[in-house]
Amino acid sequence: MPTRIIALTLLGLILAFILLMASVTFFVREPLPIVGANQTLLLHTVEIDPQIRTAVAIDGSYRVDLTVEHADGQSPEVALRPSGGNPIPLDTGTDSAGAWSGSGQLTRPGRWELVLQEGETREILQFITRE
Repeated sequence: MPTRIIALTLLGLILAFILLMASVTFFVREPLPIVGANQTLLLHTVEIDPQIRTAVAIDGSYRVDLTVEHADGQSPEVALRPSGGNPIPLDTGTDSAGAWSGSGQLTRPGRWELVLQEGETREILQFITRE
């Protein structure tokens, strides 16, 4: 009899663990994209219309190159900052009509925010940089 109680207790604990692991997907709704060294992350706006598309490319020394593609009538303001921090300085330039580029040095791994503002509409695109 004690063997059955121990076996049922272990079975219950194992099933509870499996249910706990399966329920994680219900709690994580929209995971942030993760980008590392020598990778490129593509982001686009949802609230700003017409849509602005961005590419965040990070090289091996964690220097970031931003490319922002927008409609001809738009002139978005762009800032890249650690989550909740101050924006990093970007060397900027206009590639052509509807394209903007900038480069800078990431100061640390972790959560980052690309802040795009077009007129009164402001959108924050978040991502994570890993080591």
